Amino acid sequence: MPDPILMPTPEQIFDKICELLVPYNPKNHVINRQSGIVTDLEVDSTAVFDLIMGLEDFYDISIPMEMVSDIKTVGELVNAVRQLTAA
Repeated sequence: MPDPILMPTPEQIFDKICELLVPYNPKNHVINRQSGIVTDLEVDSTAVFDLIMGLEDFYDISIPMEMVSDIKTVGELVNAVRQLTAA
């Protein structure tokens, strides 16, 4: 069982996602948990994969492709990372 102290909080995960999104957000869209990654932030599919790989590397997790295809918003991505870091 992972040490709960070492588990990232949703806020820490959100902050990391925002940090990783900076290069893909040239229009400086406001990012919140309801933001659609593709729809609101206009992140293309290549950049989404870069974002996912950055999160996988940072948190030492693997996000399954079927999970990625279901993730539409920043909040859903936060929840997915949280779930995988708790596993």
